[in-house]
Amino acid sequence: MAYEKDTRGQSPRTREAGKGDVRKVGTLLVEIMREHGIEPPAPTELEKVIRKILEQPGHSFLLLEIEDVIAAMCALVLTWSTWRASLVCELQDVVVSAPYRERGYGRLLLGEAERSARGKGATLLYLSAESWNLPAHAFYRSLGLSEKTSLYFERDLTRGS
Repeated sequence: MAYEKDTRGQSPRTREAGKGDVRKVGTLLVEIMREHGIEPPAPTELEKVIRKILEQPGHSFLLLEIEDVIAAMCALVLTWSTWRASLVCELQDVVVSAPYRERGYGRLLLGEAERSARGKGATLLYLSAESWNLPAHAFYRSLGLSEKTSLYFERDLTRGS
C-alpha cells in the first residue's frame, strides 16, 4: 500500500517480504539486535531462519519501503487461540531503522499490520516489549494498544538441562 509523501518528499509503501528480501530483512534485524545488546547470529544462519519463516503458513514479514530502502518492518505470526476461540496475530521484530524514527513510519507500519491481521481473520493483535524499553511502551500506548501485565518465562534449550 502506498502513502502520501512525507515532509521530505518520500513516499513510503508497505508490502509483504518475499524471497528476494532475505538479506534486507536480516540487515534490519541485526540493527535492532545490536541496539538491544544482543549478538546477532552469523549472517548465513540468520538468513536461513528468515527463509524458513517465509516458508511457514501464517508467518510473514511486513516491510515499509521508502525509495527501495527497507525503513521499517515487523513480523506477523498468526495462530489459533483457545482462550479467544479464534485466530490471533502476534507482532514480532517491530523495527524502524534509526534514520527513519520519529517520522511517523512506525505508526504507518503498525496500522498496515493491523489491517493485514484483520484481513487474514485475526481477532486480536498483540506484541511484547522489553520492560526497559519505555519509548516503545509510550509509542504502543499512543496507538491505542492496551497494556497487559504478565511475566515472561523462558529456558534456553541449547544449554544443558
